[in-house]
Amino acid sequence: MNRFIVVDFETTGGLPRQGDKIIQIGAVTVDNGQIGESFSTLVNPEQSIPPFITQLTGIHDDMVENAPTMEEVLPDLLRLLEGRTFVAHNALFDLQFLQEALLSQGYYTFDGYVLDTVEMARILLPMQSSYRLGELTGDLEIEHDRPHQADSDAMATAQLLLHLLDTLRELPLITLQQLQVLVSSYRSDFQVLLREVEMEKLTALSFTDDGAVLPQDTQWDIFQQVALRKPPRLPKRERKPEPVGPISLERLLEEEQILSQTVSEYRRRDAQEEMLHEVYAAMNEGAHLLVEAGTGIGKTLAYLLPAVVWAKTNKQQVVISTRTIQLQEQIYEKEIPALQQALPFSFTAAKLKGRSNYLCLRKFAQSLQEPLDGTSQELRLIKAQILVWLTQTITGDVEELSLSQTGQQFWQQINSTAESCQNHNCPWFSRCFYFRAKEQVKDADIVIVNHALLVSDLKAEGHILPPYQVAIIDEAHHLEEMATYHLGQQFSSMQLQLIVDRLSVEAGTVLSDLMERLTEDQQIASAVQETGVALSALHQQLRDTSQQWTQSLYHWALKQGEETDFGRLSVRYRRELFSGKQKRIITSTEKIISQLSSYAAELETLLRFVEQTSQGTDELRSPMADLNGWLEQIRQTMTSLHQLLLEEADDVVFWLEVDPRTPRKQVFLFGAPLDVSAELAGRLFAEKRSLILTSATLTIKGRFDFMLAQYGLDQLPEREVRTLALGSPFDYQKQGLLLIPADFPALGKETDQSFLEAVIQGCVDIARASNGRTLVLFTSYAMLRSVHQGMKELLADEEFTILGHGIDSNNRGKLVRLFQSLPKAVLLGTSSFWEGVDIPGQALSSLVIVRLPFAPPNHPVLQGRSERLKAERKNPFMSLSLPQAVIQFKQGAGRLIRHHHDRGVLVVFDTRIVESRYGRAFIQSLPPFQMLTGPWTELRAQIEPFLAGMPTSTDS
Repeated sequence: MNRFIVVDFETTGGLPRQGDKIIQIGAVTVDNGQIGESFSTLVNPEQSIPPFITQLTGIHDDMVENAPTMEEVLPDLLRLLEGRTFVAHNALFDLQFLQEALLSQGYYTFDGYVLDTVEMARILLPMQSSYRLGELTGDLEIEHDRPHQADSDAMATAQLLLHLLDTLRELPLITLQQLQVLVSSYRSDFQVLLREVEMEKLTALSFTDDGAVLPQDTQWDIFQQVALRKPPRLPKRERKPEPVGPISLERLLEEEQILSQTVSEYRRRDAQEEMLHEVYAAMNEGAHLLVEAGTGIGKTLAYLLPAVVWAKTNKQQVVISTRTIQLQEQIYEKEIPALQQALPFSFTAAKLKGRSNYLCLRKFAQSLQEPLDGTSQELRLIKAQILVWLTQTITGDVEELSLSQTGQQFWQQINSTAESCQNHNCPWFSRCFYFRAKEQVKDADIVIVNHALLVSDLKAEGHILPPYQVAIIDEAHHLEEMATYHLGQQFSSMQLQLIVDRLSVEAGTVLSDLMERLTEDQQIASAVQETGVALSALHQQLRDTSQQWTQSLYHWALKQGEETDFGRLSVRYRRELFSGKQKRIITSTEKIISQLSSYAAELETLLRFVEQTSQGTDELRSPMADLNGWLEQIRQTMTSLHQLLLEEADDVVFWLEVDPRTPRKQVFLFGAPLDVSAELAGRLFAEKRSLILTSATLTIKGRFDFMLAQYGLDQLPEREVRTLALGSPFDYQKQGLLLIPADFPALGKETDQSFLEAVIQGCVDIARASNGRTLVLFTSYAMLRSVHQGMKELLADEEFTILGHGIDSNNRGKLVRLFQSLPKAVLLGTSSFWEGVDIPGQALSSLVIVRLPFAPPNHPVLQGRSERLKAERKNPFMSLSLPQAVIQFKQGAGRLIRHHHDRGVLVVFDTRIVESRYGRAFIQSLPPFQMLTGPWTELRAQIEPFLAGMPTSTDS
């Protein structure tokens, strides 16, 4: 299989058997690894082209009116098809159109080999976040300048095919052999290609004189028929000396040349040095410090350098916690190596994630031995993905993978858990990803974690992280939110279904395989069989009860729920609400717990019997560990159900959510503490020597009161808590312009449509004035979708690209990169775009905030906390809703000016910012931009000259 034809069709729709036709053909031949002949043509479909297809492809009726018909085009295409493998991105789509076209013209259908580059990419590029052609070509730096044009798509797919073939040939022999088994049921001919590549490798093998195979793949660690990537050997460097005696931070700062030559964009800044000194002083003097550090200060270096100095001087670890993976990776991959190179002494750093993030190699290897009969094609593909990923990863961290929902469920079966871990008795122990990470952490000076793990360590009473006394919490404005989530409870019908499915003892299931292995021991075979009969009966009861439970909760939420901004229905509940007809919810919950308890008792009896009769033989150690893991999961499920539905708790708010838009009836249950400040104060701040909390947004009107209360720091003695607010070094008066149109419709149900229309037109005006380069921030997906559609319609005849989060991609990073790479692009984003998005320079010239970011008033946690504040005779709006919105607003506005040379316009469409009494809190939270208010027609005229560096009119 070394001759290919890569094809892409643009069509009038997606249903060839219902009359949709091809309107453009792109085809490229690839022979012996080289791109050869290309062929492209428009095709007259002999029917009109729908408007949405014209909008997508740019092809309209006039363009195809004089184009050749399919009858005229097919001979040229058939000549290229002869003797070649048919390749396309989502091949089934294009193949259906080809077959229908051939039949319609009296030809035989194509019966050659078929390859699908989507399928191949999912397996061979498991760390991709998206498998859309545009995003794959962007990541792989393949030229693809005209998406949805058949010739451009075909050429890009041909380049992608070559990359995939190179990747395939680099895989170890054992992986190729295992992949063939997993893809044997695929409709494509990927298995044939795998076999051919395997034969190439076998032919290339070298043998010794006595017939033994010489080692070929020295970069692989092959164990129990699984190939792993060997951890890379770090290049030998001259080891820097350990510091003798205390390290002088002052002396290091005096050596400015050392830092400026090594640390990216280092420049000496007064605010940064002030933060450095205050952070180090707080660590040395045992105080907690809150630092609001404006954009451009260089806060990462300002806490990282004193952290390293303190850790080395005191021979104690310092923990650095971030909320986002993006910042965690930036610190570990960029800031740490730069500082290691710059400093005259050595230090080490390691990152750690929650245990469930890491793959258990024993469980995965075991899953490869399970029968494939009845296994879905999706699950086969996921196993193939992970097999290939193991030849690429050195961390075993699930966040590297792009898993489907089925993949996420499968991950719960193969991830690392304490309950099923065999520790040193496991044959995979020396290769274990989790213990390798723990080992690196043990010897590190700096340990990098995320807020979720930091709070989980509190919940686990310090049994997750190594002991520490000093920590830096970056992105600290999220600490209270993360504590609320991780100190609370979450459970879903999907989790329950997954547990119930796992507990099946039918042939081919995980549990039946475990029990089969146990029956190999004659001493315990009869006991295992008896248990199997009992478990089978209990499992059927559990399946029936869990379905009733899900149905009851789902239909109750459909009737009672209120719609959220994300499209789900949410309903807050207390146990006493489940009366009358709803009492069956309580009854079915109690039945599930009872049935799970009986199931667990049967398993425990079996385990005790096995332990007494087998003396812990090596053969049974693995299934015994897995059974213990099952037991712990059953107990956790029982606990979650009891706490979420059967217990009363005045200090917890409970709610459930359903998504009526999806075909699967799923229920999501939540329990969140109303107040986490006491927990944080007592179990974190009171227990640690020094915690440094930093963010660009910690103050309201210049005061830290809100955040101090959120963290519980107002409960500690004043001498133990310090604050520091550092402004940005940027010249915001020159660099930024704030526009607030005074004539926009006020917000309200009766004006929603007029406000929407004004927003669409306003965004179009800004896009034109800014030549694209505009980010629009929303608080609602529904409004984002409406504005996206409206802008596309108004700008249909102009060369703008409108990118929508959740429309063009769900991946924020991909959208940002696409936005930066495209001329005249406008990016519409929701919650995740309000922070953590860094687009410096001219790529982002205008920022639009559509509405002030107040949390939905019907959110259960906000409702519960508001009620508590009212009971304390406090104003919930002023004490909670407004401060939260101001913090979010500051984060959003901070996306605009990222560097000294940036220049940008901020537009706020929500007139409450100037018309309401509380609006001043938002304006005061902004940098000191020039500010203009007035009619929109006058304001929009200021955008283009300001961005060009010209002066604006005086403030109105």
